[in-house]
Parts: sequence; C-alpha cells; structure tokens
Amino acid sequence: MDKRRINKEKTAELYMAGKTSISGAAEDAKLTVPEMMDYLVSKGYKSEYSLEDFTRGVTVLEKKLKQNKPDMKR
Repeated sequence: MDKRRINKEKTAELYMAGKTSISGAAEDAKLTVPEMMDYLVSKGYKSEYSLEDFTRGVTVLEKKLKQNKPDMKR
C-alpha cells in the first residue's frame, strides 16, 4: 500500500477523533486543506460545522481586519 495513503488515512482518523485540526491533518498527509476535505468527504465524514459557525468566523475575521487596517488619514 502507498505510504502516503496510510498517512492520509491515519491523519483523517486523528482529525475525525478531534485530535488535530484540518490544516494539521492536511499538512501531515502532504495534502492541501481542500484535498484533505475532499478525502474526508469521500470516506463519509460529515462536518458538524454549521453555516452559523462559518458566519460567526467571517464576522470575527472582518473585525480583526478592520482593527489591523492602517490609518490612512496622514
């Protein structure tokens, strides 16, 4: 069996058990985050991450970006 495939399966198991992040799993499997997500979906994984969670994350990110925006009034 392909060594990368074993690593991908193991990292997917760790992610589904809540022991690593999606980016951590992707990095360990030498995949991009979208590739890791596609792999998880192909294995039947269903995320509990809701649209509300996503929207809340976007709101937080927007606030942080506004706080870090340089003052252009000079």
